[in-house]
Amino acid sequence: MDTYKIQRKIIEFLDQKSGKDITRQEIKKKFTESSEFKRPDPKTKKVKSFKRKEKVPRKEIEFLIDQLLNLLEAEGLLIPNKKYLTVANPFRLTGRISISRRGDGFISLPSKNEIFVPGPMTNSAITGDKVEVIPLGVGKRDRLEAEVTNIVKRGRVLYRMRVREKTNKFVFGNFLDMLGEGKEGVLHVKSILKDTFDSIQVNDTLIVKFKEGTLPQDNLYDVSFIRFESDTKEDSDLQRILMKYNYDPVHPDFIPLDFPEEVSEKTVTDWNTRTDLRDLYAVTIDGITAKDFDDAISFVDEGNRLRVWIHIADVSYYVEKDSPLDKEAYERATSVYLANRVVPMLPPILSEDLCSLVANTNRLAFTVEMEASKTGEIYNAKFYKSVIKVNTRYTYEMAEEEIKAKDPKNWMYQVSQFTEALRKRRMEAGRIDLNLRETTITWNERKEPVGIVNRERLTSHILIEELMLSANLKVDEFLRKRKAPSLHRIHEAMDEEKLETLNHFLQLNGYNIQIKDTSYTEIMKAVKEIEDGSVGKIFNYLLLRSFMQAYYGSDPLGHWGLGFKDYCHFTSPIRRYPDLIVHRVLQATLLETERAYSENEIAVMGLHCSEEERRAADAERDIVKIKSFRYLESTGIQEFKGFIVGIRPSQIFVELDISNLEGVLDKSEFTDEFEVTIKNDFSFYSKKYSKIFFIGDPVSVSLDRIDFEEIKVFLKLKDFKKDEPQTKKK
Repeated sequence: MDTYKIQRKIIEFLDQKSGKDITRQEIKKKFTESSEFKRPDPKTKKVKSFKRKEKVPRKEIEFLIDQLLNLLEAEGLLIPNKKYLTVANPFRLTGRISISRRGDGFISLPSKNEIFVPGPMTNSAITGDKVEVIPLGVGKRDRLEAEVTNIVKRGRVLYRMRVREKTNKFVFGNFLDMLGEGKEGVLHVKSILKDTFDSIQVNDTLIVKFKEGTLPQDNLYDVSFIRFESDTKEDSDLQRILMKYNYDPVHPDFIPLDFPEEVSEKTVTDWNTRTDLRDLYAVTIDGITAKDFDDAISFVDEGNRLRVWIHIADVSYYVEKDSPLDKEAYERATSVYLANRVVPMLPPILSEDLCSLVANTNRLAFTVEMEASKTGEIYNAKFYKSVIKVNTRYTYEMAEEEIKAKDPKNWMYQVSQFTEALRKRRMEAGRIDLNLRETTITWNERKEPVGIVNRERLTSHILIEELMLSANLKVDEFLRKRKAPSLHRIHEAMDEEKLETLNHFLQLNGYNIQIKDTSYTEIMKAVKEIEDGSVGKIFNYLLLRSFMQAYYGSDPLGHWGLGFKDYCHFTSPIRRYPDLIVHRVLQATLLETERAYSENEIAVMGLHCSEEERRAADAERDIVKIKSFRYLESTGIQEFKGFIVGIRPSQIFVELDISNLEGVLDKSEFTDEFEVTIKNDFSFYSKKYSKIFFIGDPVSVSLDRIDFEEIKVFLKLKDFKKDEPQTKKK
């Protein structure tokens, strides 16, 4: 039975019924009784021609129809309407496409399902494009497959094109920073000035954009010339990442930004409904270069109890729902921190001024007020809009000095004692805490990278982190209990199947301990029993990679990694749109007014914000790698110590001893064959050296080349040393 053919015909039929009602029985009747799929009557004269055809049992077709209809219903293409199904009009799905290196497409949907688009069906789509697709049928893994029918919006405006060939009439080039099947651009001589055309040379990198109204043919796109990549005084690395991810540091001119210059009773319409907390001592604690202050804290020791206030910038007052400013903020979804530059979600007049909780100035806030014990138990929490005036702007280093002094009368030290109790209580309740180093790039006055250093995690960092976690937890708990449709921060439990891999790693490295289940107790027992060093670090990496990725969604599923039943993002509305959504939901719930959003709206926004968060993380990772490699190039260092951290059939990944920099050893360093022989998740066999290499093995390497286009450091193997693991008696 050609199931795909049957599915295609059902989908074609439903597409023709767009906007109409139909029953499952009608669909089943049409396709189970169709002569095309029904075994012919042997009495007919044409029986001989049908003898070679496969009989299609009615039950198989009905099962196929139900499977397809259930998937279409889950994606909103069929809407239940009493005994009918209403066919969506248009009968299409929309989403942002990602193209793999093989050229296939993948689209995530609000239902949490993923659509697969075969390479030939991507129809000129490029990673990041917003596309419209029509289902084709149910493919592997019981997921929908689809074809791109329309490019709704290109994911980027500008492209980098390296010139491959130049003729008298055309310039042909390959697009850079683009996954999937190689795509090329063609520039017509008539479209640019003759002097510019004459200046273009093979291997030049041009900045171009797609010509509007032209369709690509065989992956060849008509482009318009913008400039030479080298023709700018701006940071070329930063410009490259801005183009690749389509980020614009400047907000559109059409968005009105006519806000009052001050926050006062005269300029704030709801001033009289707010709690005036300007006489309450409040501080901010942030990095030394910070400009957008989302949060401030207040703290009072009342003897038997502690009272803590977390004040969060009231962005929702200034950003009206569905306004042009709100729509732009939603599209951006997050601020993006690109090395020493920021692409803000909100324009600077808000992010660095009116919404930022700067010291000695009236500011609007959404306050979480909590009563707690000195042992870290939170008894009660309430939420309200307020007016505050921050007294002192602390840096993390300033706060750390006061905490380290351990003066029991010092306000900051008292707060740190409470947050330490909070942290201890949460660790005991089942919070996973991995010992992973963070690195940061240091810069000179010319904004050139001059070093890579490990970022020290201070007690002041933990102080702010614990208070923000408390506010997020209490807000989400409140909204869940009131069944308000809201955006939750979700981290699902680790897959039990990952335990076998982790236990195998422990066994290979001589540890006689086993992780029995995915409980916090079992995982943290293993983390604590492995000493520091390459093995402990690798285990932490493997553990982190085993975790599910956190995302935004409409279901209150909690945060497994933090050990919280309830969790959302509420504390950073200046730089995260999900927090702004939660502010609106909380205010509507407190006032008992109409719900801020429907369940469906929350699901759609959750998907969008999750996608934009991952895209921002990719952009931030790219620029850090590029700048780190620029620094490495400037040092002139050619030889390194390191250890193996990852294995692929064609490449082996090595962490270098220069502050977490990662390099790549080509498979040719270990074998003359097409790829290395991978034994398991942690080891591979090298025919060249007739030995097995393991993740964690120390190696000595030399620099081969830095490829800034691939954003990789390629290495050569010098020598290696295998430390025999000693059996650990645990």
